Amino acid sequence: MVGQSVATPTPVSSPEPSEFAVELAELLAPTRPLQYAVSVLVLAVFLLGTFVVYRSGPWLNGQTSDDTADGIQVAAVTLLSVCSAGVLVIVWRRTPAVALALSSISPSPVAGVRLFIIIVAFSVTYTATQVVKRFIRAGESRDAITSHQREVLHHLVQIVLFLPAILFSLTLYGVAAQNLILSASALGVVLGLAARQTLGAVLAGFILLFSRPFEVGDWVEIDENEGVVTDISIVNTRIQTFDDEMVMIPNDRITDSAVTNRSRNERLRLQADVGVDYDTDVSEACAVATETMDGIEMIMDGPEPEAVITGFGDSAVTLNLRFWIADPTIQKKWAAHNAVIGAVKEAFAEHGITIPFPQRELSNRGQAETVAVDPAGDETGDADE
Repeated sequence: MVGQSVATPTPVSSPEPSEFAVELAELLAPTRPLQYAVSVLVLAVFLLGTFVVYRSGPWLNGQTSDDTADGIQVAAVTLLSVCSAGVLVIVWRRTPAVALALSSISPSPVAGVRLFIIIVAFSVTYTATQVVKRFIRAGESRDAITSHQREVLHHLVQIVLFLPAILFSLTLYGVAAQNLILSASALGVVLGLAARQTLGAVLAGFILLFSRPFEVGDWVEIDENEGVVTDISIVNTRIQTFDDEMVMIPNDRITDSAVTNRSRNERLRLQADVGVDYDTDVSEACAVATETMDGIEMIMDGPEPEAVITGFGDSAVTLNLRFWIADPTIQKKWAAHNAVIGAVKEAFAEHGITIPFPQRELSNRGQAETVAVDPAGDETGDADE
């Protein structure tokens, strides 16, 4: 319209680079090839420094607590990153752009108070998680929970405590928490419908976590898979079989299957069958076998080993040798089994107790009648004499 002036935005001028930055850039990399060379050198120093910092983790853990060591490592890597970025900004003469970006940030008293409140909220939340973590560690020292369960509980507590703190911080900037909760609920419904089986495995993982039917290192048999548990996650359980194979079993399948834990009672009963001749005094054979098993070191004294008569075989009376081992493993199982078989065989030989071979008796019940059939279809029977 006539008589009205259109306001044009005032262009923002870039700040002029400082003389120190210009002189330092000319000193470090006056030419483009030197800029590339210095950039590569800075990147190499950053990677080497980061590697050294994280390799020093075990030494720092030995000198101070784990949390302090992690804080030192994070601070060192952060300082190294800032220094590396500063050198690259100077070498590539980008100080005016960085100064312009910093000048666009105009702090105010309200923003400062808001930031202070957020820092206090997260500090209180972090302190609360550390206090809960100490209580969880106290439970581990009393054998109430395992190390794996302690880590999972600690992360769950972090989520439960930090989620309200994040929502509170967002409300300070005018973001309605109700909208976020509704969006998260809708997203949760969509993800739940798309990943029902995975969520079922996760829920089963929490059930296994708290019901504790087995722990890492236990000898178990699950869904026809037998081996040692090497890892329990929220989604699946890893078993190393005795054929040295790694089997991953989803947790929802474990909750629907029968689980046999051979390590839970810290002992395991084994058994072996042996046959003695029918002419043998069975009571004496049982006594010799029991005394022999008592003398084997790896066999437990309580419960005591025993020999039980289980039946009559084709060639022998069958004895079932029963014995127990402590802290069962597959190696101990077969070592004890071999020791019992070998020792009982030698003891039977010393006492003249025979372990018979399979035998069959052949009897002559008379000669069969020979029947001849002629081509005409008439049968003629002749008995062989």
